[in-house]
Amino acid sequence: MTAWETIRETPRRLGEAAQQARPQLRAIISPPRRVSSASFAILVGVILVGGMVGLLALTTLLQNQAFEVRAAQRAASELAYRSSDLEAQVNREKAPESLGRRATALGMVPNPHGVFIDMRSGEVLGEPIAVRGDEMPSLKVAPQPVVEPAAPADQAPAEEAPADAATVAAPEAATDAAPEDATPAGDAG
Repeated sequence: MTAWETIRETPRRLGEAAQQARPQLRAIISPPRRVSSASFAILVGVILVGGMVGLLALTTLLQNQAFEVRAAQRAASELAYRSSDLEAQVNREKAPESLGRRATALGMVPNPHGVFIDMRSGEVLGEPIAVRGDEMPSLKVAPQPVVEPAAPADQAPAEEAPADAATVAAPEAATDAAPEDATPAGDAG
């Protein structure tokens, strides 16, 4: 081959080599479509409104529960006050003065000649002596005076007098009749 032929053939050979060395073109997958700005704004608006409605519902629920808790606490404190009052009333009724007053109202008298019972054998230890009731006058408790409630200001005093006299006379009659009907416990021995 001559130089002239070689020069002529070189560009053709270079073109073939260039075509063989060049990478093959292939199709590229297009990127996913983006959401339009209007639909994005609608989506953000829906999320915002949903969040606000959820927050409002949660706040309302918590407020209702707070009201229920306050009502339950109020009821618990009222019950605690009532329990305290009942305990104080029980303690007043258990007091020796109150027990003595009720025993006297029932016609019981103190017995200075006490006897004992052996719980295992049931045997009476000591000599039972009947009492008359005047052996220990210092241990007798006077009945508690009846306290009358204060009259309302709108009622006339003349109207109250007969009603008050009847209510005061009735308890005295009941306490006077109780010792006659009841058998004194001290006499039984």
